[in-house]
Formats: sequence, C-alpha cells, structure tokens
Amino acid sequence: MILGLHDMIGALTHYTQEHVTADGAGWILLLDGILLIPLIFAVFFYPAAVLIGVGAALLLTVGFVGLLHVLQRHRQHVGH
Repeated sequence: MILGLHDMIGALTHYTQEHVTADGAGWILLLDGILLIPLIFAVFFYPAAVLIGVGAALLLTVGFVGLLHVLQRHRQHVGH
C-alpha cells in the first residue's frame, strides 16, 4: 500500500500531537530535523553536489530577503 503525502502528514500529526506547542515552533524544529537527515546522508555520497546545492539555496534565500527589504524601503519611501 502506498501512502500519500496527506496520509503521512496526518500520521505525523497524530504521532507528535503531544510534543507540538501551540505557537507552532515544535513543527518548525520537527520539519527541520526531517529535512536535515537526508542532507546529512547525501553529504557522504555527493559532497560537491550538496555543497553547491546548499550554497545555491543560501544565495537564493539571502537574495530573496534582500529583495524584500529593498521593496519594503521603496514602498515606505513612496508612501510618505
């Protein structure tokens, strides 16, 4: 039987219901841990590819946050 994404998320929610706080910070830590495990295993087999991928993701994140700050300043400047 193949489980869908909705079923897996439902099972994870049911299993971790008592460990998750009301503000959602527990979910962030849980999902970060789930996503970090495959990355750690990939580093052993494809170190250069993982380094390039992590670097690209970091650059995209920094660029996106920088763009948001520029747009926010522009919006404040125009809104005077």
